[in-house]
Amino acid sequence: MNSETCCAPPIIPGVEDRFYYVISNDCVMCGCCVKACPVNAILEGNGQYEIIPSLCIDCGTCSYICPLGVPHPV
Repeated sequence: MNSETCCAPPIIPGVEDRFYYVISNDCVMCGCCVKACPVNAILEGNGQYEIIPSLCIDCGTCSYICPLGVPHPV
């Protein structure tokens, strides 16, 4: 088999798909997600934290660590 026809292109985290997480208006700014984000994609916004889509690698850590489950995938 030819390697050009049998293999998928390499996966680049955060680029190969359009999924990322957002933080809903229920955020109480406890800071758990900010501390846990492995790529520092979460910043303080207008009264809540915001996830920068271009930095988010869709790992789900923020959603898992949030006591309210506020971050969710788009």
